[in-house]
Amino acid sequence: MMESNAGAYLGGTNMNYVIVGVKSKEILHEAPHKSELNNWRLKNNLNEPTMIIPKDKLEQALKPESVEELRDKYYAVDYWQRQFEETIKAYHARIAVKLRQLIDQGYKRNDVMAELGINTGLLATVQAEYGIRFHKRSTSPVVERRKKMIELLKSGMSKQDVAKAVGRSVDAVQEAAKLYGFKIPRQRSHYYDIRHQLIKNGKSIEFESAKKTAEFLNISTYKLKYDIDNGREIKGYKVIR
Repeated sequence: MMESNAGAYLGGTNMNYVIVGVKSKEILHEAPHKSELNNWRLKNNLNEPTMIIPKDKLEQALKPESVEELRDKYYAVDYWQRQFEETIKAYHARIAVKLRQLIDQGYKRNDVMAELGINTGLLATVQAEYGIRFHKRSTSPVVERRKKMIELLKSGMSKQDVAKAVGRSVDAVQEAAKLYGFKIPRQRSHYYDIRHQLIKNGKSIEFESAKKTAEFLNISTYKLKYDIDNGREIKGYKVIR
């Protein structure tokens, strides 16, 4: 049964990864990305450990091996969730190791819980069991980064430029602005403020912006930009910006 399934996956699919039961060696699901398989695993109550395997390694992985060998090679762990057959003691020990690392990096309580996806009860339990304390004067790198975002926004930088400056997404910049009550000014593309020149029959006319040019031609600014980008004349005019 297992061999026939493996052949089907190897021959007739474009998927790149499969998730397999460590003990049963049954193929449980397939997807093009590991993250999708991890999400699928978290949403389903599986009764055994699983391994995520690249499609081209499936045949090799399903050769007779011990459970421990397969776990060592392919077991994909969502590290901050308790795993099947993992003892509470072992789970807390793993959390404690990461907790110390985050505290050393300057993370505060709320940032740690967000990073690990754990609640206050589990955090307090691990702290008590392993004697872990937060640094009273530590500064959260998350908070510092958000403050930097706000400073750059207030200086007049666009949210896109701020995102590049701090190495985060535009969504993260917008979230920081929301948390700090800063309203990001509506930002227009620089394109709309560029002078445009219309040329026809050897004569030229200049306009101070895309809007003025579009009004003269009686078209939308969207069509103006589209036609310029595609090298089209507009109503007999060659448009240069």
